[in-house]
Amino acid sequence: MSQTLNVLSIDFDYFQNVSKDVLMNCYPAGLDLSIELSIFTWSGYYNNPKSAKELQKVEILEDELNHLKKLLLSDRISDDADVMITNSHVFIYELIHNCMERNDHYKDIRCINIDLHHDFVNGSEDVDCGNWISHLYKDYGDHFKFDWVVNPISREMFGLKEEIFDKTLLKSLADIKIKDFDVVFLCRSDNFFAPHLDPYFDEIVRLIESRFHDIRIEKSVNEVRDYRKYDSMYEKLHRSLKNS
Repeated sequence: MSQTLNVLSIDFDYFQNVSKDVLMNCYPAGLDLSIELSIFTWSGYYNNPKSAKELQKVEILEDELNHLKKLLLSDRISDDADVMITNSHVFIYELIHNCMERNDHYKDIRCINIDLHHDFVNGSEDVDCGNWISHLYKDYGDHFKFDWVVNPISREMFGLKEEIFDKTLLKSLADIKIKDFDVVFLCRSDNFFAPHLDPYFDEIVRLIESRFHDIRIEKSVNEVRDYRKYDSMYEKLHRSLKNS
């Protein structure tokens, strides 16, 4: 039995074909929001003509999404893999700790993080969606290793060269070499993933449900976000502003 816990960490914000300007100006600021607050916040951007026009340019990285589908359906992941699907990436921290505590034969952790963001540090001392990797480094030291599959825009956003935190960056899911994943973690990261692309996320959720046995799914991410639910409120607001 392997002494290394191999973790496939998938943040679905990676799969966006989006520009730095749109990310900076048309996406909610800050860290995690609740699902409902996320929907309300996003609805403001979709009801602003300028940001709505820019958001409609955001598309899915189809080739990378197809690589993900092939990986999830391959024998590189056991049917009995420990699988979790959530909104926030922060939950992977507890998941990895629990896996290590339940299985004392694991001595090392190898995490492949597919992500728009590095999730290494963000200035906060508490564990959150933007710094969980640094906390795992503190907890496990040299026994924790990770590789980052980088969205092309991430290099521009973070001024990345070929290496960061002494780790080589992977350019595509096709570069992932691990053949025996024990854990699959998927998050939607509502603040950082444009909700008009939710059907693609939902497709992956359904694929995972059909493929694996041991799945924990946060109820709120098991549905496509209705980011148009507040349109009528904004229409009334716009009319009142015109008439005032």
